[in-house]
Amino acid sequence: MQFAAWEPIYLAILEDFGFSRAGDEAAAMLLRELLRGREECLHQAAARIRRQTVVVCGNAPSLEGELGDLGIKDAAFVAADGATSVLLRKGIVPEIIVTDLDGPFDAILKANQGGSIVIVHAHADNLDALRRCVPQLKRVIGTAQCRPPEGLYNFGGFTDGDRSVFLAMELGAASITLAGFDFEDESVTLRKQKKLAWARRLIDLALGDKCIIQP
Repeated sequence: MQFAAWEPIYLAILEDFGFSRAGDEAAAMLLRELLRGREECLHQAAARIRRQTVVVCGNAPSLEGELGDLGIKDAAFVAADGATSVLLRKGIVPEIIVTDLDGPFDAILKANQGGSIVIVHAHADNLDALRRCVPQLKRVIGTAQCRPPEGLYNFGGFTDGDRSVFLAMELGAASITLAGFDFEDESVTLRKQKKLAWARRLIDLALGDKCIIQP
């Protein structure tokens, strides 16, 4: 997604949540510096996703059961943050992990050491996590919520889950299956419910007439 198309949505999210654009921009610059000199691996990520059946995994409690019911062979798995732990327990090392580093970093690090590419997202509230975690990771691609500085990307999306879908679309997935997404979860905070509503809206926008299978 071109930033010109994403920016109106981004501005609406800033308004809805009271987020700081300046803070997002500062985080993006920090991540750019942390990744300076690293090998570019976007082409590796694209090679793993292009023309593949992709399963995008959210971290809803239903994920483990849904994985058992998928019946899909030779899929490429994209994990949204905490879903990484569930996939590893099932013996699946995701091809790609999408995270803003507020989930189980030990699992993310283990998967990264096992071959996963980690898409690290910068925003105003995760500067400390960026400084702590990014130096420990290999095969990292940086993304930003705002206009991305050189060396970072903005594929679209807001939460780890919907950003995973935008990424899979951008990298040329043949089809996308969602597992572990519960947009109606009433057990979470009102703020989280609002994020889930945005995630659902954005996934609908990203996929359009693409085929989705929701177990």
